[in-house]
Amino acid sequence: MVRRESKRKMPEREQKQTKERYLIESEVFDRPVMMVLSDYIQKGVLRSVDYPIQKGKEANVFRATTPDGYAAVKIYRIETSNFLRMADYVNGDPRFGKVKHDKRSLVHAWVAKEFKNLNICAEAGVSAPKPIAFKNNILVMSFIGEEGMPDSTLQAVGSEEPERHCGELLEMIRKLWARGFVHADVSEFNILMHGMPAEPYLIDVGQGVLAVHPKAREFLRRDVWNVLHYFAKYGVRRELEAELQRIL
Repeated sequence: MVRRESKRKMPEREQKQTKERYLIESEVFDRPVMMVLSDYIQKGVLRSVDYPIQKGKEANVFRATTPDGYAAVKIYRIETSNFLRMADYVNGDPRFGKVKHDKRSLVHAWVAKEFKNLNICAEAGVSAPKPIAFKNNILVMSFIGEEGMPDSTLQAVGSEEPERHCGELLEMIRKLWARGFVHADVSEFNILMHGMPAEPYLIDVGQGVLAVHPKAREFLRRDVWNVLHYFAKYGVRRELEAELQRIL
């Protein structure tokens, strides 16, 4: 008598991970995305797309390999992106005055905007990912991490040198403003801590606007306030108006 082997029941944790992986793949890797990624691989921009390192409300970030090491690939989800939030940051930006206000056009404009904003960061000498390529809803940029492992956010790991880190972030904001640009969403969630000793890197610059944007100064004040508010819990005391005056 031949005994049939019973099928191994997948552990609950493994079932959850498999389900999450399927949802990510079905949400993100549609045919247009696969065609762009395939093109990047054929052209030698990428060698592979490995695994997700961040899942946000509007985009997923994946680690990828390149001929020179690693990259981060950010893929925006067309259907679940916040249409109204994006429009608020695109409207008033002279670089994108003729963008149609359907979801796909706005997301594509947002990705182009994020690429241009990363270039501004590089030109200003501000620590941020370096832009590599973009197309449609896909942005390729340098990988911020060590030995293929992504760095953690300031919110996750905190600061061992709060006075110095606070000053460095305010100086980044000042340098960007001097280039006619404001990040518009500086917070402990959008700062990676890289290296030893740890240095702050700005990420998620897609919402950044030029200084001519009608809300630029409002966004600038909010960025400075966010930095001061965060580091106040470490005992760092700086005055908002004094820091704004130094930047402006």
